[in-house]
Amino acid sequence: MQTSSQDIAATATEFGISTRGAYNQLYMRGWSFFEQCLAAPWSPATPDGVINLGVAENSLMHNQIVKFIKQNTQVDPISQLTYGNGPRGSPRLQRALASFLNRKFSPLEPVKSDDIIVMAGVTPVIDALTWALCNEGEGIIIPQPYYTAFATDIPGRARGVIIPATFQDIEGYKGFDDVFDAEMNIQALETALSNAESKGVKAKGLMLVNPHNPLGRCYPPETIRAIAGFCQAHNLHLISDEIYAQSIYNNPDATDVVPFTSALALDLPIDTQKLHVAYGASKDFCANGLRLGMLHTRNRGLMGAMASNAMLGWPPYLVQDIWAAMLEDTDYTDEFLGKNRELLGESYKVVTDFLREQGVGYYGNSNAGMFLWIDLRWHLVGKKEGGQLPELRVGKLSPGDLERYLEREQHIWKVLGENKILLAMGSVFASEELGWFRMTFSASRPALEVGLERLKRVFDALKRSQL
Repeated sequence: MQTSSQDIAATATEFGISTRGAYNQLYMRGWSFFEQCLAAPWSPATPDGVINLGVAENSLMHNQIVKFIKQNTQVDPISQLTYGNGPRGSPRLQRALASFLNRKFSPLEPVKSDDIIVMAGVTPVIDALTWALCNEGEGIIIPQPYYTAFATDIPGRARGVIIPATFQDIEGYKGFDDVFDAEMNIQALETALSNAESKGVKAKGLMLVNPHNPLGRCYPPETIRAIAGFCQAHNLHLISDEIYAQSIYNNPDATDVVPFTSALALDLPIDTQKLHVAYGASKDFCANGLRLGMLHTRNRGLMGAMASNAMLGWPPYLVQDIWAAMLEDTDYTDEFLGKNRELLGESYKVVTDFLREQGVGYYGNSNAGMFLWIDLRWHLVGKKEGGQLPELRVGKLSPGDLERYLEREQHIWKVLGENKILLAMGSVFASEELGWFRMTFSASRPALEVGLERLKRVFDALKRSQL
C-alpha cells in the first residue's frame, strides 16, 4: 500500500488529529464499504438486498443459536450489571472454555481457567497481543496468503509490522499444497526473517492460522512442529489462531488433507512461555455478533500486560454468560458442532458443483472453515490468447502491469457489487498472485441459492466482455 507523508500531515492538520489517527483515517478504512453493504442485507423480506459471500460469517445454524439464547438467557444484576470480576473475563466463561478446550482440543497438559483471558473477539486479542509483544515498528511473521483483518489488528493501534512469508519464489514450489509443507514453510520463514532484518524490522512472533484462512485447510502436525522449532531457534513467540478449529467438514475430493490438530495437543520444541492459542465464538458457533474471543497462554507476564488494557476490549458479562451456557451444555455443544460440520459439507458441495458448471477453478484440497479460494484469473486478464496465463505474481509484475491488473480486479469487484453479490478480493489477503477471490459458502440456503444465481449473471457478463 502506497502512503503519503504529506497526505497524512495535511489530514492531521485539517482535522486536528494525531498523525497515527490521520494514517488510520486514510489507509485503514476497510469496514467503511462493508458498513454500506451490511446496512441492506438480503432476506426473503428484502429480496433486493446484498448477499455477502465475502465476509466469513456462518448463518447455517443461526436458528438453533437464536432458540438456545432465548431459552437460556437470564439476567443477574449482581454478576451481569456490575463490573463483576473485572475485564479479564467472566470466571464462569473462563471455566467453561477451559473445559471445552480440554474436551475438544486434546491438550497435552490440561488447560486451566487462569490461563485464559477473554476479550471482545479475536481481533482485540490480536491487537492486545501485538501491543504486549512488540515495540512500535517490530513485527510478526505471517505466511501468505493471510487473513485480511490482520492488516488492521497488528498495525492499527499497536503499530506492529506484518512480515509476510512468501512461497511462490521458493525452488520447487508447485501450488497451494506447499503452503502446508514443513520444509517449504521453513524456507519461507527464513527468507521472511532475513528480509525483515535487512529492513531493520525486528521479528517478535509468528502468526499461524490453523485451519488456514483463506485456503481452508488444516496444518499437519509435522509442519506445526517445524514452525515451532523455527520460533524457538529465533526466540520468537508462536501465536496459533485456531478460530476455525471445529469447522471441519468432509470433502471427498480432497487429497492428503488432515484433521485439525491444536498446537496445545503437540509436544512442540518451543518454550511453553512462548506458545499462545487464540479462539473465539464467531466461526464454530456461528455468532460473529457476540464479539467473544480468548487467548490461552502460560506466560504470566504476557497475561498481565494484556490484562492491563483489557478494559479496551471488555465484552459484557451477559454476553459472556450466553457462550458459557452453550459450552456448559456438552450434549448441546456436541450436537451443534456435529450438525454444523454436516451442513458445511453440504454447502461446500452445492458451491463447488456450481463452480464446476461455470468452468471456474478453485483450490480443492480444503476441509475446514467456510470459504473457498476461487480462481478468476482468466476474468482478470481478459480474452484467452494461446491458452497461457500471463505472469500475475505480484512480486514479478512491473509497476504498470500491477496497477493495470489491480484495476481489473477492482472492476470484477465492482461488477459483483452492481449485481448485489459480494466476494472478497484475493489482494486484500496478501495473495502472492492476482486473480484469486475468497468465496464464503455458509450463508443460509435460500440466500446462497439467490447468491449463486447472481454470481452466474456476473460470470456471464464477464465472459461477454472478453469476446
